[in-house]
Amino acid sequence: MKILHFSDVHGEDTNHEEIKRCVDYMVETAWKVKPDAIICSGDIINSKYLQADSKSLKYMSSYFRELSNIAPIAVIIGTDSHEGRISETLRNVSGKYSIHVSTTVEQILLCETPGQLFWRVFNSGMIGINVKLIVSQVPPPTKEFWKNRQGIEKDNQNISQAMASIFTNFGVMAKQYPNVPHVLNGHFSMQGSKISETQLLPGTDISIGKDILAMANADLYCLGHIHMKQEYQITDSTKAFHSGSIFRKNFGERKEDKGFYIHTLTGNDYDLDSYKFVKTPSREMGQVEFNLIESPWMLDDPEQDFVSKAVDICSEWCNIEAWLKIKITAWTDDVRQINQAKLKRDLLEAGAKHVVIEIDRVRRENSREEEIIKAASLPEKAKALEAHRSQPMPDGCIEFFENVETLNKEDLVKYALNQIN
Repeated sequence: MKILHFSDVHGEDTNHEEIKRCVDYMVETAWKVKPDAIICSGDIINSKYLQADSKSLKYMSSYFRELSNIAPIAVIIGTDSHEGRISETLRNVSGKYSIHVSTTVEQILLCETPGQLFWRVFNSGMIGINVKLIVSQVPPPTKEFWKNRQGIEKDNQNISQAMASIFTNFGVMAKQYPNVPHVLNGHFSMQGSKISETQLLPGTDISIGKDILAMANADLYCLGHIHMKQEYQITDSTKAFHSGSIFRKNFGERKEDKGFYIHTLTGNDYDLDSYKFVKTPSREMGQVEFNLIESPWMLDDPEQDFVSKAVDICSEWCNIEAWLKIKITAWTDDVRQINQAKLKRDLLEAGAKHVVIEIDRVRRENSREEEIIKAASLPEKAKALEAHRSQPMPDGCIEFFENVETLNKEDLVKYALNQIN
């Protein structure tokens, strides 16, 4: 059995064209691969406040309808702050096959009758039905959710015990169909999950341990929520997969591959025979840093100005039409020598698709303060400050500091009066 697994599309009008290119590629791949089922692990939309007539919501309905003409789809809602209950509308857009959307924890069965596949919620009266697939659906198990559950406290230990009980029940129910593959579809973090540089997790986020997840006794664990794709060994023969986000949303994700998984389950026990991560054609994103404090020659070189040198250094990224972030560290008084408008214009003309320039301004007085602090005497501190500013002290300053440290009060008063006279 082939399973196509994707998550974290984060549809929004701002990045609509980029998202559409990546999702269209996934749909094209799905038509070629012809999976038996499609698993979506949440966060389809980036904001629950999108207008009903927005490009993103219209497109969501469009590509899910096309996917449902390929295979049945099991969907769970994602993080409430992103999509809320918007994905529930997908129940009304299915094509040849049905789309089941879970807003709460439940177990569903993919059933077959002659010429038809359809989802049904598991119940004890369904033994004997021709079942093709079992999917345990686990939307985000936030602490806010557990706070309102009778008998469950908010602390992590009790929540973990409650999740273990749910997963164990899933495993017990799935055993009623011993020759049917069992997939767990969840939207949560795993203990030890790596996150992108810029991904922020909710304060009420819950991480699930491998030992607890294993209690579901699933053949495959498809997960969403974490934007960086990664794999976890759950038992000797089973794995969990965060498919990651479908496109590079920001520069914090610039080093990550983006895409979706194709999993293949085979044999009587439906072991995970193979899995393949398929990369989407997400935009290339690069970050180039210039430290003009450590490399002052880039500003002072009479042969070539800074903008020309920067464009030459960034040419590799421009050649592949990447999004570029330029980070510059410079003395505050040197920033005026950097023609930011020309730098951005020249990078775009060289081929970059989008350019962001960030400048970290450093006041000269605040740098090398360690050298000044470490100086043992006032004269030494004054000399360190003099070297740092590249400006000589006024005549007599060093002598004055030496006298302040060495003369007694009476002699220091006499010295001061002599200076005035």
